[in-house]
Amino acid sequence: MKKVAVIAGYSGAGKTTAIESLIRHYASAGVAVGVIKHTHHPLNEENKGDTARFLAAGAGPVILAGDGEAVIFRHNEPPARMTFDAPADLLEPMTGEIVLIEGFKHQPAWPRVELTRNEWRTAAELVAILDRIWRS
Repeated sequence: MKKVAVIAGYSGAGKTTAIESLIRHYASAGVAVGVIKHTHHPLNEENKGDTARFLAAGAGPVILAGDGEAVIFRHNEPPARMTFDAPADLLEPMTGEIVLIEGFKHQPAWPRVELTRNEWRTAAELVAILDRIWRS
């Protein structure tokens, strides 16, 4: 069973940096991590921005999801498009043990960690929070 968590917060709260930090932590321990990033912008197949940061940190796959359509980025493979009916459908192509999600903040089935702009949590603090969530 996959361990799934949404990393939520307002713009500038450090969500992307936190996810990048978590990817590095888990990847260094040999744990495979996938990432789903929800966007309201038009989808593209360019490995840049947050997608590139997540892949470079060690995530795979990374899914950039819009409304009903997504692009899957994997290491050493061309991007692939998929359609989906519900956000939970995006878990199907995930091959790792952990899936971190940025966005889909109104998806009640997934536990979430809320970040605020004035508070930075280290990877160790976030790992401890996620461990508590996934144990319960």
